[in-house]
Amino acid sequence: MTRTQKISSGLLLTLATTAPAFAHTGHETVQNAFLAGLSHPLMGIDHLIAMVAMGYWASGFAGKQCKAMLAAFFALLIGGFSLGLAGFSFSFMETGIVLTSVITGLLIATRKNVTQGLAVSLAACFAMFHGFAHGLETAGSVPYLFASGFLVTSATLVAAGFAVSKLARVASLLQTELLGW
Repeated sequence: MTRTQKISSGLLLTLATTAPAFAHTGHETVQNAFLAGLSHPLMGIDHLIAMVAMGYWASGFAGKQCKAMLAAFFALLIGGFSLGLAGFSFSFMETGIVLTSVITGLLIATRKNVTQGLAVSLAACFAMFHGFAHGLETAGSVPYLFASGFLVTSATLVAAGFAVSKLARVASLLQTELLGW
């Protein structure tokens, strides 16, 4: 088992043993809407891991496929937000949020090759769960400010996952070159 697979397995085990999403409180004031949106993805390990994992997973795809995945992800993050904001009911949202991280972790750990259509569909589905949760959390807030904040942080976390993936590949190449294993 490679180091990346060990780390991914550890993250998967952590996700499997944590309680459902805890990032869903404290966004009630209008004055703090943007800051609440910025902080929301950082306050719950479920959102944090999912965003970083999405970037890590997307980085393994070629240019157009990667762009399509990320475009679908952010479009449905906004779409899910809109549905949550509109008050739609979704009974297994928290379970869906946790499953997005588990499934993405499995895809990363197993290096499972999926078609572009499936990758884009999964990215969109994952984003819908997370966007929906964010939309539900804007009660008493200014929705566009909250959304702007959580989109900035989500994009930053996805970019961080992308960067971690690239660094892991470089580290793996260096290990092979320098140590021969």
